[in-house]
Amino acid sequence: NIMNRDATTIFADIDSFDVERFVAHLTPDVTFRFGNADPIHGQDAVREAVLGFWSSIDGLTHHLVKVVESGDTMVAKINVEYLRKDGKSVTVPNADILEFDGDLVRDWQIYIDLAPVFA
Repeated sequence: NIMNRDATTIFADIDSFDVERFVAHLTPDVTFRFGNADPIHGQDAVREAVLGFWSSIDGLTHHLVKVVESGDTMVAKINVEYLRKDGKSVTVPNADILEFDGDLVRDWQIYIDLAPVFA
């Protein structure tokens, strides 16, 4: 699997609900911060956190609105559609900042308010 900085590929791999496809985009020492949660460090910790979060939903789809790249930094404006456990779909605005080391993400910050998803 050839890694690259293509936002469409990265977010499609998240939407696949396959955690290994997701963590393959991360450096071993990645820092990952979801919303206002404490930052987590390393692929294993991210894998565990993502699987925990995914267990609370039935699926998700990232609808990319705009992607801006500058040097090793990518900013993605996204509408994220979550499929809730009750079968309802909720879409919330989101911004991700990805900092790359080569073709892998070494720092990933997600700005999102998940309250509507669990309301």
